[in-house]
Amino acid sequence: MTGGWMRAALLVLLTIGTSCAAGRREAWSGTESTPIPQRASQGAGEATISEQVSRVQPRGAAGPVVLVTIDGARWQEIFGGTDTELSNHPRRLPSDLVPHIASMAKERGAAVGAPGKGTMAATGPNFVSLPGYTELLTGRAPVGCQDNDCDATRTRTLLDEVHGAGGKVAAFASWERLERAATVRTGRFVVSCGRHGDDSIEPWPGEGDFRPDRYTAKIALEYLESERPDILFLGLGEPDEYAHKGDYDGYLSSLAYADSVVGRVFDTLERMGARGAQTTVMVTADHGRARDFANHGGFAPESARVWFVAAGPSITARGHVASASERHLADVAPTLRLLLGLSRDRSLLAGRPMDELFASSM
Repeated sequence: MTGGWMRAALLVLLTIGTSCAAGRREAWSGTESTPIPQRASQGAGEATISEQVSRVQPRGAAGPVVLVTIDGARWQEIFGGTDTELSNHPRRLPSDLVPHIASMAKERGAAVGAPGKGTMAATGPNFVSLPGYTELLTGRAPVGCQDNDCDATRTRTLLDEVHGAGGKVAAFASWERLERAATVRTGRFVVSCGRHGDDSIEPWPGEGDFRPDRYTAKIALEYLESERPDILFLGLGEPDEYAHKGDYDGYLSSLAYADSVVGRVFDTLERMGARGAQTTVMVTADHGRARDFANHGGFAPESARVWFVAAGPSITARGHVASASERHLADVAPTLRLLLGLSRDRSLLAGRPMDELFASSM
């Protein structure tokens, strides 16, 4: 399910053995103060879609971004609602199951990867979380990171770039290992992934240092409202945890909770006045699921498929949009670079901005 050009480049670099390097693991406790740097300004670099795609410029100036990921959330529920083959309960449509995401996908904004409109996929070839997040945040195929045990990324992430441009950045995630995909060097901006050994927090439905989504969402939303970052990343993890247990009802409940968090993001932005109105919200997943629902990975190419929804002042609100070619998680960071006024990454493995989000017609 991956595109030929990216697959070919990936295989070449995998052959020469490119690898990730280890990084320190530090995180925000939720209590320390963080200096407020200057806002990232519109840079002198490219601010329009690349020459290889149609020249479409997003409406409005660069503004803040909130990027939410829902670990292991299938496109089937996002676009089709409850899977009646997995549930004994009456079918729920997306508007009932995930009303806020459904509104973004059909009315408030635009969606990529909907059935009949082209596909969006993780590049792989192993469709698991850490490679997916690495691809998502670097805008490149995850060469050298093909499992959940790889070291911290050596490639500057979008979060690193925004911080380097003078923007205020924060990353929060329920899964502790996501920290390895967030930045090449921790300690420069707020990164809070997992429960940090806090025994007062029960990790269920996760294990180890997993922090339940309700705790992660709480501190992320509080930070969004009080600190007003230029980019906030929020990684929710419970849907994948329940799915691995084969608990479809738990998966649906956690997916509905994740959707409610998206709703709370919009509520928070409404309270922020003009700044909130200038903010773009994007929601996606790191990978899909195998046909057996409980699993995912390279053995199940169908688990590559993901989805993407966005809403904001620069996004043309026109529902499910068509993609001329297969999209990848690597295309998310270039799209965000475009919105934030950052220069385009021209490396061989770099993704392309999703110009279909900004076009005024199909």
